[in-house]
Amino acid sequence: MFQTQTEARQFFIERLIRQANFERVPLSDDEREMLLWSESAPDSVSDPELATRLAASISDADYESKMAGLLSRSFAEDVSGDTSAQQLWQDARAVLKKGDHYILIVIDKAVGPQVGKWWKFW
Repeated sequence: MFQTQTEARQFFIERLIRQANFERVPLSDDEREMLLWSESAPDSVSDPELATRLAASISDADYESKMAGLLSRSFAEDVSGDTSAQQLWQDARAVLKKGDHYILIVIDKAVGPQVGKWWKFW
């Protein structure tokens, strides 16, 4: 389903933003931009000051916790209404793991055991 890492990353970002909107959790421009950060994607954010600006408003741990919570609740909502959703999330994560994307930290905190391969956790 996902042909590129960009498509897979956008899948997760859309789910996270959808959940934030549903919960009325504000996301700053810097919080949204950080979701796009990647060492390997050609469309990655290239703002060298982004991490510094974001750290001035929220700690890394708090940011990752906030984003992981939103993504975890989005996953729960998706799988409760669609039995094939878990496979879709697994497929997106597998494609994204081919690169170096910051959002993978958030994904793994939020739903790693649910969307990762079970044998990777033993």
